Amino acid sequence: GSLGRAWGSSAFLHETTDSIGYRQQLEPTMEDNSTNNSTVGRVVRVHLACRAHLPIGSSLRVTGSHLWDPSESGSASDMSGARRVVAITGRDAYTAGDSGFAGGSLGIGAPNVVNEVEAAASGEGTMTPMGRNVASPENALIGVHDSHAPYYVSSVEMVTSPDTYPIWRTRRPVVLVLTDKKSKRESVDDMDDDDNDDDNDSTVFQHNYRYLVVTPGSETDSAHGLGRFDSDSDMDDINNLLNKTKISSGSLSALNNFPLTSNDSGGAEFPVALWENPFLSEQADDDVMEDSTREMSTYSASGSSFGALTASVMGNSQRGKRQIVLEDLPYRTLNIDINTASFVRSENMDKDTLEFTDDGVIIDNWNGHNDVTFDAYRLREGLRKAYQERATDIAADGDSDMVIDTQKPRKRIFIVCYHLPVIVSKDPETGEWMACWAESILARTANSAFVSSFDPHWVGTCTTSSPIENEVDRQALRTLLASMDCTVLFFDEKVRDAHYKGFCKQVLWMVFHHVDLLDSRDPAFGMDFNATSTEKYTDGTLLDLESPWDQRQIVKWWEAFNLVNRTFAVEVTKMVQPDDVVWVHDYHLSLLPRMMSEEEAKIGSRLTKKIFYLHIPFPVSMIFKEIEFGATVLEGILHADIVGFHGFTDARHFLSSAKRILGLSHDSLEGGLLGVKYKGRTVVVTMSSVSVEPEMVDAVMDFPTTISGAAELKSKHSGRAIIAGVDVAQYLSGVSLKLATYGRLLQDSPSWRDKLVLVQRCLIPGARRLDEARTIREIRGIVSQIKSKYGDGVIDYEEVYGSSMPIDQRVALWRAADCLFSADVRGGLNMMPLEFVFAQKGKDSPGIVIASEFSGVFSILNGALRISPYDMKLTLATVDRALTMSKQEREGRHLRDIDFVSSSGSDKWIQGVLRDLFDQTESLGDGEIDSEENRSSEGKSVGAFLATAQEEQFTRLRSKSVISAYKSTSKRVIVLDFNGTIVLKQAVDSYLKRDSAGSTMDAPPTDVINSLRVLCADPKNTVFVVSGDNKENVEQAIGHIPGLGLAASNGSCFSPPLREGSSYRTWLALDLGVDWASVEGVALRIMAKFTARTNGSFIKRAHSSIGWSYYSCDPEFGSLQAKYLVIELERELAAFDVRFVNLKGIVEVIPRKLNKGIIVKKILRDVAARNNNAGVDFVLCMGDDISDEKMFTSVFSFVSEMNEDYSNVVPSPPVIQLSQGTLLASQPFLLEKPVLRCNNQNEQIYAFTVSVGKKESHASQYVDDARDVADLLVELSSGKRASFRRGTEDEMHLMQFS
Repeated sequence: GSLGRAWGSSAFLHETTDSIGYRQQLEPTMEDNSTNNSTVGRVVRVHLACRAHLPIGSSLRVTGSHLWDPSESGSASDMSGARRVVAITGRDAYTAGDSGFAGGSLGIGAPNVVNEVEAAASGEGTMTPMGRNVASPENALIGVHDSHAPYYVSSVEMVTSPDTYPIWRTRRPVVLVLTDKKSKRESVDDMDDDDNDDDNDSTVFQHNYRYLVVTPGSETDSAHGLGRFDSDSDMDDINNLLNKTKISSGSLSALNNFPLTSNDSGGAEFPVALWENPFLSEQADDDVMEDSTREMSTYSASGSSFGALTASVMGNSQRGKRQIVLEDLPYRTLNIDINTASFVRSENMDKDTLEFTDDGVIIDNWNGHNDVTFDAYRLREGLRKAYQERATDIAADGDSDMVIDTQKPRKRIFIVCYHLPVIVSKDPETGEWMACWAESILARTANSAFVSSFDPHWVGTCTTSSPIENEVDRQALRTLLASMDCTVLFFDEKVRDAHYKGFCKQVLWMVFHHVDLLDSRDPAFGMDFNATSTEKYTDGTLLDLESPWDQRQIVKWWEAFNLVNRTFAVEVTKMVQPDDVVWVHDYHLSLLPRMMSEEEAKIGSRLTKKIFYLHIPFPVSMIFKEIEFGATVLEGILHADIVGFHGFTDARHFLSSAKRILGLSHDSLEGGLLGVKYKGRTVVVTMSSVSVEPEMVDAVMDFPTTISGAAELKSKHSGRAIIAGVDVAQYLSGVSLKLATYGRLLQDSPSWRDKLVLVQRCLIPGARRLDEARTIREIRGIVSQIKSKYGDGVIDYEEVYGSSMPIDQRVALWRAADCLFSADVRGGLNMMPLEFVFAQKGKDSPGIVIASEFSGVFSILNGALRISPYDMKLTLATVDRALTMSKQEREGRHLRDIDFVSSSGSDKWIQGVLRDLFDQTESLGDGEIDSEENRSSEGKSVGAFLATAQEEQFTRLRSKSVISAYKSTSKRVIVLDFNGTIVLKQAVDSYLKRDSAGSTMDAPPTDVINSLRVLCADPKNTVFVVSGDNKENVEQAIGHIPGLGLAASNGSCFSPPLREGSSYRTWLALDLGVDWASVEGVALRIMAKFTARTNGSFIKRAHSSIGWSYYSCDPEFGSLQAKYLVIELERELAAFDVRFVNLKGIVEVIPRKLNKGIIVKKILRDVAARNNNAGVDFVLCMGDDISDEKMFTSVFSFVSEMNEDYSNVVPSPPVIQLSQGTLLASQPFLLEKPVLRCNNQNEQIYAFTVSVGKKESHASQYVDDARDVADLLVELSSGKRASFRRGTEDEMHLMQFS
């Protein structure tokens, strides 16, 4: 119901347009002399008007370019998170916004602290009021960061006058930037997509907005002061309450149930903030309780916090309470035609009933539920209610006529594992191939709820007992396994051995089991080059090698590893469809999630949700960093949506490696999960344990072979207690330590020699032949010694070839045993102890598990006795305790674990992981997956729908759109951040940084410098680089480029573009009114203490800035020291008008008024004032962190203030000269005028505000990293396509094995 004002026009257009049918303002005007047909980046300015009868002291505001959506920042006590925002801003509600700031949520100034809390890559910060200790318990609420606060801050002031009251109108327009909203998924290579840049699925850009009333003078300070009134309350009582706050009863009817808050003294106060909701009664009807009682619900914000923010649906019995969060409030919609930038009329609009202001803006009505701008909301809510009713009918009436909904195809899931969970054999007589499911948690099980709920399909390779000789065998296996819903892949023997026996078993297996390079020199870990079937190394010894860690072979193995993962990616991508789930298992395919994303990108569509689950340990970061390709493996895994582990220890090590190697921090998510921000996505990390298949083990326990096997063991070892052990014959299984401990027990306790036997079975899978051969040789020696010393009866030792022994033999051993002894040195999830616990069911005296603290079951079995296999004394005592334990204690320990073991089979585990996937991708607003749920908004709440809409509008920047706008304009301004934007910087949290932020500054790549040189040479361009570093470093890095303007120290000082042929720069500074010498004196003293105590830190001084850099320190210790440094600085500098910024590994003290937005706005104002106020028609502003957000908002602020009401426009700070010499009177950067009316009012303007990295931002679009920025600059300067993006290493090596 509100129209856009023409860009730059001095008067509104009032012509009647037949096609629209009512007065309209077009923005921009339809005169278009350019050749640019693109609408992306086009600026639209929208004025809004609303009728609202407000009391004295209250004012009306409207949300800006984004709706405030606090849903992700809420808590149990504050579901909407609104308390946080007002807690930050409420006590300063009267403070006017400072120059360059958008103002607080109630019009306040800037926050005192911007703190990077373990989120260097996210660009988000923490805001705390001046003088508050950021580590204090009080600030657990008050100082907490709210990532959605900027959207609330961006609300726009509305004004009225005695002549126009009660009509309120925006003082300045809401500035919108048209983006290429798409319903299809975005490719990771969208920057390079030339064919689809302007192919929009819709020609309408929707701007959603809400009105709110603000009363800064409210003195209510109760955190939950929400006044509730019965719907049948006497109106006189309400009027009496209103009169206490000087609100007339007439205002009540106009405001439609204006809510109040109760203060501590029992009186009433007008709320700090009130959002309109004309549909309260309808919402109450939707959520009526069983007794059908309803009461008036209210939304209010009280005092310095937003109060309860709940809408209560209650009867006299006070039954139940319905909580409504702010993002689910009704919204208004303005439709804009992206081709004409004009307002699109709704079909329900009747020009005879519409009301306009004098200058042609349609007037909304506060709480006017019949307003046409609510049409979109009403339509969507109607669809949502119908959807819910349909779902309810289906659930309540299974045989209804709506069976079509129940017949929806089951969701497909692809279980991808290197080894298919099947057993394949060949009949030697007939040559016929046969297959059956193996004993695996990944295999199909009978009566599985997972199989009944999903349509599973398995993809992998298969191992056969007989060789696969030709294509006939391969085709026979394909057909056979296809009947089992399996797709089998075949690889050349050379590739297979290099991948599996080489890189997987000789490199990754050792690293994941915490074996570092020093351990690899142990004979047990010498690399078995025979395992890879190479010709060069023939005897499998280390004598052929200069070093056990031979890089020549590892590179070849890595190439094969890439080839196998790429082949899997290609084949799986061919099979998947939209909305499918791909579940990748184990380290053999750790690159597959990334490669699948790349394959999907080639077809321009992200098809699947991905899970990666690791079934072996994950090492500490210090070990993982030793492998050359560790970062690539981590990145491959992080392309999944869910990364799963069986225990928290492994998840903790993974998160630590992601932090120290890639600089990625993690956060807690709702439901007890963890999330890692990676490439603009939240990767969920989950931990879940799985047990044995109870039905299968139950059945095996009744097998005749099991019963007889157990009886034979007991008979064979009659009169002896049986200690059982089944382990892989490899060094890390700890069998040698177990045997040594057992021998010591027999030595120290002679009484056990005739009463005890160790039944040990060693498995020889053949996967690590050197390790297995040497381990077996060592085990045989110890066994021989024990038998020769204590007799053959004390130990029963056998070797079993293969990765497992038959289940009936295992269960027979468990049934006969009194104790299971596991001494893993380093191990993942071992199912045998769980199987042992289950097999003790029904026994008179259940057996006891002795588990190593280094094993995966250590944290699962609460009834197990726990040992360190290296502590022989403790292990001896534990074994003795297990053997002498009372029956009562044995039963108690068994009961601790039997419930979990009996009820946590693979079926439940799989469903739990999938539930985490679907729950978290839904709660995180996964707009990238084009699932059926996402394609339809019918079932979504208002908040979820708006979050999706916002996600769709925040799109990846397309270079073609920028170039098209660039070529059609002539008054262009380009503003670029330095570090992280035109220079690729590593994340602060990365431990081993390839570069160091020292005294000299890194320079951009040569091609970027050449591009800047070309862009600066164009007289139509004004190019500035804005950096937070000091001017000396900035000038040293890029100061030699002619025509390039520089701004250093976050914009406090700047140098106009260097004239061609000149070698000396003139530096100017902004006078920000701070006694900087005194500030430095205090700050230097404190920073010097922290520098002396923190290795790698140093102090950086700049104009109007002093910083303490911990970029080169240990990331965790540096972050911790930074937090305490801020506390001390804040306390000592409380008397100065300064604030603190903790970004990119530097804690800076800067003037409170200083931010990059000040210098950007000054640049724009000065350029617009040139050539008789010619204006600006193209703006490109790019930055990568929270300090650059003010640059983005300053662009919008500049656009909104032009040709508008200047009574509240704050001029830029005064300029002082830093360099020696005299400034020319014609200096182009001293032209700013207090009132600027540009002459380009009929021209189109394009504004590209671009965040480097996808994250919460005021920017209108984003790119992935600095390489995308470099590509764009090269294309703008030369028109040639160039790519600084690294080619994937697997692509460079694939041909080696093809």
